[in-house]
Amino acid sequence: MRGIDMENERTAGYELEELLPVAAWLTDKYTSKESSSVTYETAAALMEAVCYCIQECFSQNTNGILSAEKGIHARQAYEKGYLNVLEKAGKAKELYEKLIVDFEDYGCLNYRETIIKGLPAFFMKYDARFRPQDHILTLDYPDLVPGEPLSGVDRIYSYLLHITMEKKLLEQFPRQAVCGLLEGLQPDYKNLYMDNICYPVLLRALICMIGDCPIWELQAGREEKKLLRIYLEGDSLDKAAEKVRALLGMLVSQMEGMGQEEQDYFAGIGRELAVRMMQAAKSAE
Repeated sequence: MRGIDMENERTAGYELEELLPVAAWLTDKYTSKESSSVTYETAAALMEAVCYCIQECFSQNTNGILSAEKGIHARQAYEKGYLNVLEKAGKAKELYEKLIVDFEDYGCLNYRETIIKGLPAFFMKYDARFRPQDHILTLDYPDLVPGEPLSGVDRIYSYLLHITMEKKLLEQFPRQAVCGLLEGLQPDYKNLYMDNICYPVLLRALICMIGDCPIWELQAGREEKKLLRIYLEGDSLDKAAEKVRALLGMLVSQMEGMGQEEQDYFAGIGRELAVRMMQAAKSAE
């Protein structure tokens, strides 16, 4: 175990010398004490598992912010963190079960494959004891705001929270309006569309807001796009992003069942959406 190079010499305040006995104990558990050695790769993964669970012990929220205070031995922190990992996996399962009730994929294969076929593999294969840091899935359908580089159950839990909020937003619009918009963007979107569906929906909804035409129909013509160009004319990207965040806040606040959490989440794509709006405005010239 001492041959393992650690990216950080400390994990949640613990020195490497405090972590090694825990990793050795976990290695014994992994081999059922039938072997005195494991491969370098396995040893590294087990040390990573120890660090992951210890970090979970001091996690203050689902984003994995750590407390600087420990006050307990590394082995105790590991065990408490392991229980936290199990609890979070259970919460993730509850989120998923709620998500798939009346789930609508709008005919998008990538969306359906990731949510309906992909995510169940996590709950079947996740190894909280020996590989809690591995979230198993590539999550080919992207969430809007993946945020900081999370891993393991933290990434899956974060992803499900995001997709749940995105589902609530998409449900505000008629299915035929969403499908018609996607088909207009990419005729074979059902098989080829790989982006997040919320991007074109929000882009079109904001253009409708600016053009003062019915938002929920997701239809905008040349006149609305001309008004978009005028609305953003002369703006820097920062200024455009500021305007877009304000519009997003107004839009989301009007939606049924959407609160401050959802407003804050969608505000996180303000800059990316501003880039797309500026591109749309330029194409309208």
